[in-house]
Amino acid sequence: MKTTTSFLAKMFMASFIAVTLFFSSCTKDATPTKTLMEGVWTVKHVYDANGADHASQLNFPITAFHLSSDNTVISTASPLIMYVVYGDNKYTQIASKIDQVFNYAGLDFNGGEYFVDGGVVNRFTLEMKLEGLPGQKSLTTLLDMLGITQDYLDVVVYHKFMDVGISFADENKTMTWSIDEKTTAVYNTKDNHGNYVLWGGWPINNFTRCSIVLEKQTKDLTQVVTDAI
Repeated sequence: MKTTTSFLAKMFMASFIAVTLFFSSCTKDATPTKTLMEGVWTVKHVYDANGADHASQLNFPITAFHLSSDNTVISTASPLIMYVVYGDNKYTQIASKIDQVFNYAGLDFNGGEYFVDGGVVNRFTLEMKLEGLPGQKSLTTLLDMLGITQDYLDVVVYHKFMDVGISFADENKTMTWSIDEKTTAVYNTKDNHGNYVLWGGWPINNFTRCSIVLEKQTKDLTQVVTDAI
């Protein structure tokens, strides 16, 4: 009887250790969300709350992001951010001037940052800097067309979206960002010391709730844009 009990105890312990190691291995091997995000991505769809896809109207000539390991964002996404911040109706008013302010065909990109907790998460923060190109018509041209008052015609505005949903599919080759009811926004400029100053040119609760579907690319951002041109 002792032999049988001892044998069963050993079998139970071995099974327990095996199961523990299995789940520990799964947890350990799970790729952190930030790692999955890194690289070059192109936007394939931008679905609004009604399921309409607005991606094609945002490409000048393509909407793409390079997400670096140091949290830097380089992109051609300013038209997309303008759409998210101001909505489709307002975006339509400025669409004819977008390519004059954001001249991506000249390979001049816009910057920003993204912030993600460690491990596997389902929310992150995206901050995009909108500015007109040197020697070109300024961002203020678009703001003026939107009816932004003279007090808020800043040449650089930082748009931060916190708690943006994120998920992956197709063996992590497709990434979806969800700007939804859990997402909040804050818009800033910076003073002469580089400190954030709240920008009150547009209500922070009026941004467009949408789903942005991106596809992973093997080429660098410059090549992706050049190919689109």
